[in-house]
Amino acid sequence: MLIVGGEDHRTGEATDHDRRYDVLEAWTRVRLNGLGRITHRWSGQVLEPVDGLAFIGRNPGDRHVYVATGFTGNGLTHGTLAGVLLADLVLGRANDWARVYEPGRISLRSAPGFIRENVKTAGHYAELVSGGDVEDEAQIAAGDGAIVRRGLRKCAVYRDESGDLHERSAYCTHLGCVVAWNRAERTWDCPCHGSRFDVDGGVVHGPAIAPLAEVDDITPEPTPATA
Repeated sequence: MLIVGGEDHRTGEATDHDRRYDVLEAWTRVRLNGLGRITHRWSGQVLEPVDGLAFIGRNPGDRHVYVATGFTGNGLTHGTLAGVLLADLVLGRANDWARVYEPGRISLRSAPGFIRENVKTAGHYAELVSGGDVEDEAQIAAGDGAIVRRGLRKCAVYRDESGDLHERSAYCTHLGCVVAWNRAERTWDCPCHGSRFDVDGGVVHGPAIAPLAEVDDITPEPTPATA
């Protein structure tokens, strides 16, 4: 079995998943002749710190809480490293990698990237006052989803294979950004901070910890917040 990754994009910002899968397959077949059929494909999600290094060590502000995150897709390497590094920190042993992966580090070299990403995040709040993806739910095909504006509020509407509608608030419960439909994974993804929800609003991936609100509980235009 061969796993091929690529065609990266920010969570919630791509709508051309099929094209990206095709590009990956074509790239692979050009380089490796004789490959068989594709058995699985999926849209994964990785946490990528702006300086490219994982956060492994004592959680800033805590004495007995340790974190290991931001592996940038290199879980086999960073997971093994985290097991060694965190064990040393807990036991009070010196480790040359502690400063490199310190979760509270500040890197001035990564400041431009940090600013760039936050400008993108702020731009997505303009979607609070934009129109929906479709005029009404009648335009949504079975197995698909779309954002529908209803007056002052937006709804995340999914039509299942039986034709039944699943409607939730379109506002992410983390900081109020409008979610986007991920056709490849059939999830609602937040383009601001990466939260993901299933078709019934349940949390698939944080930082959100609460499900998307029921439609009757939607409040008009939540006040934008910044991270």
